[in-house]
Amino acid sequence: MSESGNEYAGHARTDFLDANWNVVFIITSEVKGTRLETPKPAMLVGEPDAKKPLVGIWEVNASPIGQSPLLSLAVFGGEGSFTTVGGYKALPPVPAVDEVASELGPGCGRWAATGSREFRLTFYSVLWKTGLVNGFQRVQDTFSLSESGNEYAGHAQVDFLDANWNVVFSTSSELKSTRLETPDPAVPVAQAAERKGVWKWEASLPGFSAQPMLGLNFVGEDGSSTSSGGSKAPAVPTVQAVANEISPSFGQFVRTGDREFQLTTYALLWKAGQVNGFQRLRSRQTLSESGDEYISHATMEILDTKWNVVFSTTSETKGTRLETPGQD
Repeated sequence: MSESGNEYAGHARTDFLDANWNVVFIITSEVKGTRLETPKPAMLVGEPDAKKPLVGIWEVNASPIGQSPLLSLAVFGGEGSFTTVGGYKALPPVPAVDEVASELGPGCGRWAATGSREFRLTFYSVLWKTGLVNGFQRVQDTFSLSESGNEYAGHAQVDFLDANWNVVFSTSSELKSTRLETPDPAVPVAQAAERKGVWKWEASLPGFSAQPMLGLNFVGEDGSSTSSGGSKAPAVPTVQAVANEISPSFGQFVRTGDREFQLTTYALLWKAGQVNGFQRLRSRQTLSESGDEYISHATMEILDTKWNVVFSTTSETKGTRLETPGQD
């Protein structure tokens, strides 16, 4: 890290592995990083969750000027982190943006409270052109939480930038958001900490997939879950009518017993790169005595944009914790 704390430099080794974790190629690289500007927190990270009313998973509906409404999923973390994913081809139909990008990546940022129910958020996404990063999107939100704490509304300033961080197009949108249901903790969420880390998983989906699905899952100390796997939607007519791709999923763990956990996750369904529905997965997981493996039984639902269930199935999953620094 630099003395200012706003830059770092280092060295990376990247291994490419097949589905059986055999290394097939290795590459090394030099890395430089620069911290991006985000709101400074108005409350301490260590405050109780009751004072962090945004923590959780939200459905966000944005109405940009000159575009149709856009749906996305967003996760607000208790430490001020923010992650979002939306339609990856949902870009403004303007030449200046089209020259820079054809696809939009997930967003990462930070939020901060500015009042009892007032918040600011800044997040960034990469812009892809033919599969390579060719620019960035910066979104600055201001919004207010409802009295119930389960909706918010506000305004977003959206800037599209080239690879040199020059603004090529700006627009704005109105925001409305609704909190999605996740398990109520039987004990404080922080006690799900033994699940924290990076896990590989293998899921069997009877009825439409002969081969197991493979994926990765990151679990935070607060029980938050981010998972990615196969992006193709199940080859079932009722599902294909809604979507042909599935986004990464976001969820929340809670402990329900000794080595027993409940998890609900949500993912977007894409049709030609646009959000056209949702996937909801509810699972019960059992951790091994070693704490480094689990088995899970889940119900997966495919829903349209109005949250009507169009398809449902069950799956069995096995997971193994991967080695990372400081996992103990």
